[in-house]
Amino acid sequence: MATGPNTASWPSGNGEVAGLIRDCSWDSSPLGPPQTWTPSLRTTVDLMLAAEAQIVLFCGPDFVALYNDAYAPTIGDKHPRALGRPARENWAELWDDLEPLLSGVLTTGETFSARDRPFYIERSGGVGETVYFDVSYSAVRAQDGSVEAVLCIVSETTARVLAAARLRESEQRFRALVKASSDVIYRMSPDWQEMHELDGRGFLPAVEGPMIRWRDAHLFPEDIPSVQAAIDRAIEERSVFELEHRVRRADGGVGWTLSRAIPILDDDGAILEWFGMAADVTARRASEQHIQLLMREVNHRVKNQYAVILSMIRETAKRANDPRLFEHQIRERIMALSRSHDLLVVNDWRGAGMSDLVREHLKPFAHEERVELSGPDLTLRLNAVQNIGMALHELGTNATKYGALSADRGTVRVSWRVPTDAEEPREFELVWEERTSRAAEPPEDEPHLGFGSVVLQRVVPTSLSGSASLERQPGFVRWTLSAPLDNVVVDEAGRLDDLVEDEARA
Repeated sequence: MATGPNTASWPSGNGEVAGLIRDCSWDSSPLGPPQTWTPSLRTTVDLMLAAEAQIVLFCGPDFVALYNDAYAPTIGDKHPRALGRPARENWAELWDDLEPLLSGVLTTGETFSARDRPFYIERSGGVGETVYFDVSYSAVRAQDGSVEAVLCIVSETTARVLAAARLRESEQRFRALVKASSDVIYRMSPDWQEMHELDGRGFLPAVEGPMIRWRDAHLFPEDIPSVQAAIDRAIEERSVFELEHRVRRADGGVGWTLSRAIPILDDDGAILEWFGMAADVTARRASEQHIQLLMREVNHRVKNQYAVILSMIRETAKRANDPRLFEHQIRERIMALSRSHDLLVVNDWRGAGMSDLVREHLKPFAHEERVELSGPDLTLRLNAVQNIGMALHELGTNATKYGALSADRGTVRVSWRVPTDAEEPREFELVWEERTSRAAEPPEDEPHLGFGSVVLQRVVPTSLSGSASLERQPGFVRWTLSAPLDNVVVDEAGRLDDLVEDEARA
């Protein structure tokens, strides 16, 4: 607008906008010079300029804008050109939104107000943005009662609205994370005396309202002191509570949880409540226990293997005059132990299948087509795998040298059985039977009459608390092993218990 010297003293005041009004040349403004303004309008302008609130006055049918210093920053580079000009000229980008509000007050005289009202405005360099205001638009009436202007008191709330939106978004993400998590969610009072809420996720019993006796419901009496000690430390230090401990599961069983809770503090640092999450680590604890048990078992088995190997060396050395023969026999017997060991490793030290054990130990002797296996599908205990494996190696060696596998048409039949009738003795029976039309006769000093016989008739049955018999006739050999079923076969329903028993027995 055009400005120039003006000696009028109205409006008074040292503010920027008051000076602009005094110095403004109003001839080009639809409002005309201030001397022609109604007393009520001039009084309203005086009140507006003196106010610290953000106020803009839209005057007459053209909604000519007048505003105070507090309002000027809210319109950016529209100031000062918007002063004394019709609103349409400077608020074109939001005129379709603003004009109905102003016209409604101008025509009806009714006040319009809103909180966090969005407006799209270009405040700097023609760049538009959506901003938010608390607004109150009210009528300014002339002496005759007609509405001559709309007084707009505004307060920008953009920062608050955006902060609230970010908070809502954060809460939504957090709730989505909590919902997606399989962990138990819980809330505690500042002193942990009252559980406010617990979403058990099927792992722990849910708590929907305050619970005082939550320790009795979720913990075991012997564990309460250690849990309480960790709680006391966290409260005293205002730090994170974190502990792995036992809990009563929703199904009544015993579980393990890794529980972690953080204190929610007020501005003064006082604890308002605790928010926590608890993971079900029952399976991991069981796995770690099983691994520890396996490691102890491996340790026992290695020591046992050492003892067996030393016995092999001692007994074989007594009967071997040829160093090369001694080396060959020791190597083959150690390899047999290794085959049993490999089967146990493959099966995670949970035992080995009877048929797998037979095939593995007879594989080095070839002639698989002449070996017949017969027996139910069952899993042997660790101790039985090692001992029966040694027996199979000795039998296979003898059969290859002198028995059924040394002749062209000999056959070997390996069969095993377990009781199928409740009235039968609970015994496992293994029979090795070989037949051939002709076979070589072993010399009297052959090893199978020494260490092999010791293995078949004494070592294996004694280790399994059973008995064995060996029958030899021309063209026929039968070795029979009988032992208590529980010493040989794994109970499929309790393999971990079987491992413990085997370890103790070893």
